[in-house]
Amino acid sequence: MSKSLSKLLINGVKLLTLPMKPYRRANTRSLVSEGLVQRLSMAVPGGHLDFESTTARSLHDANSITHGEPETVRWIDQLPEGSVLWDIGANIGVYSLYAAYVRNIRVAAFEPGAASHAALCRNIEINKLNDKIQPYCIALSDQIGADYLYMADTGAGHSMHGFGQARSVQGAIDYNFRQSVIGYTIDGVLEAFRLPPPDYIKLDVDGIEAKIIKGGGETLGRYVKSIIVEADQPPERIEAGEINKLLDGFGFRLRPGGGIKVRNLIFDKQA
Repeated sequence: MSKSLSKLLINGVKLLTLPMKPYRRANTRSLVSEGLVQRLSMAVPGGHLDFESTTARSLHDANSITHGEPETVRWIDQLPEGSVLWDIGANIGVYSLYAAYVRNIRVAAFEPGAASHAALCRNIEINKLNDKIQPYCIALSDQIGADYLYMADTGAGHSMHGFGQARSVQGAIDYNFRQSVIGYTIDGVLEAFRLPPPDYIKLDVDGIEAKIIKGGGETLGRYVKSIIVEADQPPERIEAGEINKLLDGFGFRLRPGGGIKVRNLIFDKQA
């Protein structure tokens, strides 16, 4: 129903503006588009968060903020107020905003996709959280340098991109666009820009988790107390694979009780 109605409205605007001269037609349609940008207000502990939508996809995660990834929300709810979270693969900022608003946490949000980063910045702005969240349009990996972000869909809110490789956890990316992106290691970005070191890390990048972990050995070993990793991938990659081995080497252990059915797995630093 939503798709059919939206097509009807779009065709109506096109028809009404068809007689106009090219610039005026384009300008009018742009004004209509701007006027129809939507905000979704979601209830969270202590109030609500607003999300501005330029694409239908960018509403999806915001609409499920408290129940889409319950293990992520529970993990954030346990973080100490005033601590520092690095949200790597922040997308439009759903969990960055939640952490900053609900837990009064300082967040460094890393999102290299241009449209999603723009939406992230806008969501920070409309929720007046720019004093708590610092957004960075860079990618994190195991190397410092420029490379491509391979994207099947460049719209805000979309995922399954690949930085430095045309693959995600779902396989080869049938990419429509390669966005030039500056990449850093966790250790490199901390040293280069003197960011507050992370007490906690949320990692959701759809394919190069191990590379990012490799590039953050000093930071993980020295500062990080817990890291939550997106597990939307073959379970053996986490349970017996490179990610688990790398984090084990930096002193982390997989938190028991998660099993292989949860979407995110938590690794805690051992005393």
